[in-house]
Amino acid sequence: MKTLLSAAAAAILSVSAAYADWAPSGPIKLQIGFKAGGGADTMARLIAEDIQAEYGWTLLPENVTGAGGGVMARSVKDSAADGLTIGVGITDTFAYGVLAARDPGYATSDFEYLSTLAGTQMGIVAKSDRGWKNMSDVIAAAKAGEEISFGAMTPRLADGSYYIGKVNGVEFNIVSSYKGGKAVLNAVNASDVDIGWVAGPQKSGVSAGDLLNLANGEDKPLRVSPDAQTLAEIGVDFFFGATFVAIAPAGLPDDARLALSDAISTVVQKDGTKSNAFISKALTIKVMTGDEARSYVEGELADAEALLNATVE
Repeated sequence: MKTLLSAAAAAILSVSAAYADWAPSGPIKLQIGFKAGGGADTMARLIAEDIQAEYGWTLLPENVTGAGGGVMARSVKDSAADGLTIGVGITDTFAYGVLAARDPGYATSDFEYLSTLAGTQMGIVAKSDRGWKNMSDVIAAAKAGEEISFGAMTPRLADGSYYIGKVNGVEFNIVSSYKGGKAVLNAVNASDVDIGWVAGPQKSGVSAGDLLNLANGEDKPLRVSPDAQTLAEIGVDFFFGATFVAIAPAGLPDDARLALSDAISTVVQKDGTKSNAFISKALTIKVMTGDEARSYVEGELADAEALLNATVE
């Protein structure tokens, strides 16, 4: 027994030492699957700044946009697995995006999932002056003959809108041309749509009483609306929040994978870093690394398959 324990301890120490000794051989390209200037882009760039400040590594952020993060995913997949190219996207790209696209050019297994970073505050939002208190009121209005338009910014959320209607016996006019939650929020405020999915920018409007989270799209209570109606209360057994994730090409050596995972997760969770302050204010800290991160993405893949099957006529 002592021999086995000694061998196990030696193995752990060997891995730890190798990981502690790893450092990038040059600047790390940080490919961001979102347009410049948005919240996700800001978060990724602050993480890069924090890693440089904490570890002395140089990270070079670049926006690689298109196909809901798919262009970035393909670029990272085709890069050398040497720790010098990583990406930031959302888990949706590696789950729903893989299944919904005819040929995305990558598979869920093509990546190392270094660390999840943050979660959204996804809600179904309406203007308070509409008089609805929750999604049950909206569904009742639709059943009474009112035409309800429902804004969405991703195909998964459009499918979610359809599924909510399907299980409740109503049909929404789904408008899925919006680029980002702020665009949906602007449409709600302008009365271009009646309700819409928004992932956090609604906070100030809800706090001011001008907007209402009719339903919570997350698996945990919304900070600004902790008592918002859950999707389960209207017969929906899925969640629709987004989780941001850092990735690398599959086959990354263990020492590089562990060092990168540790650096990213450390700065995100460390009080006083720029990324921690930003995420804590605008999003929710949501960190998983290693096997836990991979299992989370694979769980989203299974949920995406179930949602797609559930929306088939």
